[in-house]
This record gives sequence, structure tokens and C-alpha cells, in this order.
Amino acid sequence: MKSESPKLINQTEVNYFLYRVKKNFPNFVAGVITDRNGFPIGSHISKRLWVHENTLALWAVSKNKELVIREPNLVQLKFDIDKSKKYKLFILIEKSKNHKAKMKVLKKIIKSQKLF
Repeated sequence: MKSESPKLINQTEVNYFLYRVKKNFPNFVAGVITDRNGFPIGSHISKRLWVHENTLALWAVSKNKELVIREPNLVQLKFDIDKSKKYKLFILIEKSKNHKAKMKVLKKIIKSQKLF
């Protein structure tokens, strides 16, 4: 039986993917990509956010809907970014009236990526 070897992920490509996500949301605060166990693969976090990368990564894989962020102006978005649901994208954005309109573009960005 032939085993499939894991694909190596280039840090530059991960950073570019997060850059595209950030450009889609002008109100972007933080984003982290994790594996299904919550180990961070890449992140971009605003300096004004007090939450660490590891905490965001664990929230990405958490089943708990209520997170400990006590900031009513932040919206939390979670996505599976591969077909086998091994990788997660967790994003924090500031609430705005047009953030829902940006979701369609974000889904296209996720579908078009070839990293995972």
C-alpha cells in the first residue's frame, strides 16, 4: 500500500494567503492558520490586539462557540480551508456594516488557494 507523503508548506505562500485575507477586510485585526490539533502554521496579528498566536490557534479548533474575548466590536470567523478539514483559518475583524459582503470574496480566496 502506498502512503501519501505530507506536502511541504512554504512560509512565503502562507504569508501571502494571510495577506490576501487581510486585504479583503479593511477591518482585519488578526488571522491564524492551524492544523486540526491547534498548532499554528501562520498568523498575522495586529499589534493592538492583546491575544497571543497560540491562544488564537486553540480558538480556531475549539468547539466552544463562546470565546473569552470580551470585546463586542470584534467578529470571530472560522473556516476549514481544505477539503479534508485538516486546516483551519480563524479571523478576528472589527464589526462593520459591510463585513458580510466581503464573505463571498473570502470564500473565493479560500477556494482558490493551493496550499492545503
